[in-house]
Amino acid sequence: MLTGVSLNRTSYHSRMGSVTRPQIPGQSVQFENELLVGFIQHPDRFPLQFRRLRFWERSKIKENQTSNVGLIFCAEEYQKPGSIIEVTIPTRKETHQFLGKTVMVKETDKNYEIGIWLLNSADSPKLRIVEQICHIELYLNDKRYKEGPFLSPERLTEEWISRFASSFPVN
Repeated sequence: MLTGVSLNRTSYHSRMGSVTRPQIPGQSVQFENELLVGFIQHPDRFPLQFRRLRFWERSKIKENQTSNVGLIFCAEEYQKPGSIIEVTIPTRKETHQFLGKTVMVKETDKNYEIGIWLLNSADSPKLRIVEQICHIELYLNDKRYKEGPFLSPERLTEEWISRFASSFPVN
């Protein structure tokens, strides 16, 4: 019945994770995805743990979807869109937890990019600060590795803030 039919998935996987820009005459050359405004990219080299909440855990959560901030991080396993995820980010003295709903899953060559919207709008400023701490820590480590261990952390923190803090979402 189906003789001579074969499934070839390799051609499909070669296009996974890529977005092709439509070529419309008169369109500006710069392509930006307006759907990703408000997402903060978590650095890959900074530790992050997450777990998907079970059904009985999700039923206890009240969703407050007025948050305008989301988080994008890399994961080795696929997460179903719509699932509720608890993200844990350790910093030097504290461990911070955030609840979010998976709204984006993008397969890349090595892993998946997971995008979540925060469920509690009160967590938005906290996430923004925690993510800045993560980026500053990596910036300090990189600068100390390249320029020496005796650099002032305060000076490097001020340098990072003046160069990169304005690119983080405000809301």
